[in-house]
Amino acid sequence: MMKSQPTLLSPLSPSADRRGVMLILAAAAIVLLLAVAAISVDVSFMQLTRTELRAAADAASKAGVEALQRTQDTDEAIQAAIDIAQKNRVAGRPLKLTDEDIEIGSSRMLADGSWEFVPDATPYNSVRVHAEMSSNNSNGAVPLFLAGMFGRDSFTPEKTSTAANMEQEIYLVVDRSHSMCFDLSGVDWKYPPGTKTKPNAICYPPHPSLSRWAVLVESVEEFLAVSERSSPKPRVGIITWGSDIGTSTVEYLLTHLTASAVNLDSLFTTDFKSLLTALSVHSNQPMLGGTNMSAGMLAGIGELRNGRPLTQKVMILMTDGQWNAGTDPVGVASIAKQYGIVIHTVTFLPGAEQTTMQQVATVTGGRHYHADDADQLKAAFEELARTLPVVLTK
Repeated sequence: MMKSQPTLLSPLSPSADRRGVMLILAAAAIVLLLAVAAISVDVSFMQLTRTELRAAADAASKAGVEALQRTQDTDEAIQAAIDIAQKNRVAGRPLKLTDEDIEIGSSRMLADGSWEFVPDATPYNSVRVHAEMSSNNSNGAVPLFLAGMFGRDSFTPEKTSTAANMEQEIYLVVDRSHSMCFDLSGVDWKYPPGTKTKPNAICYPPHPSLSRWAVLVESVEEFLAVSERSSPKPRVGIITWGSDIGTSTVEYLLTHLTASAVNLDSLFTTDFKSLLTALSVHSNQPMLGGTNMSAGMLAGIGELRNGRPLTQKVMILMTDGQWNAGTDPVGVASIAKQYGIVIHTVTFLPGAEQTTMQQVATVTGGRHYHADDADQLKAAFEELARTLPVVLTK
């Protein structure tokens, strides 16, 4: 028998046509995949770069207005903005600003809640920064990875940021529970050397220099000293809190004293010496009770709501421990947020429980500070005093 010979496909056969179509489809798919890759990689990179540029511009404007408030010198403000921008990297390189990128002026809140910035207007209270990554300046345009294959090899993001030094109303809402009489070791029921113990240490005021309360008073004094130099000077009030002490408590049996959970020690004032006088009252009497943090927060919210309508409203909440009376402070923080109140929280010493205070700050858009010792507590209050007047308006 004769063996059949293999059949050669004609270039014009249907099978050859199908192979040709598949090659075309494969080429088109490769181009499409490259396009998708370009979009995915470069769009993500562009978004990251814009975020970095925004953060750098915001940092520069805030540094500028902080220097303006501190030095009252426009040249110092411009240089501070330039220096901070240089410390922030955008697309892998430091952001470079020039004097022409920075404007000094005045900002004010309008009736609808928006902000208006007027360049060169006095009194100066604002710094506006225009940051751009462009071939027209020393930053240069930002190169892309794959988009060059489609005719675009770079992009030029820009961001304008305005920060202002605004009038503020601040309530210091601080812990005066009995633990504030303990020493600085962070150990409960450990008192400073020299504390009287008969009939019981509960019966005596906090140690004048070695107690937690004494360090807090020194830190508040530092806060007020820095705030004194602010322009405009903030209006500050003080609330101290512990827990209710009635006639059926052990504390009453020992001291024959009762106490309320909250003391409104001072209404809003710019007379900072009177605030220290208000705190010194507690320095000279026994401190009783547990940690009803929410009671202090609610009192602070009430006072801040009754303040001036167009001020920045801030609460500084400080404790050395963990709330053990009253309701959950995180829920109260949600109430503060509803009224536009920002709560910055401060915890003190290694034994302090930080999670709740971090959550309180996060809910309201505030910042949490933790201090392990006296120096760190003073530094935290000093930083708060320097940075609180600065607000991003754009």
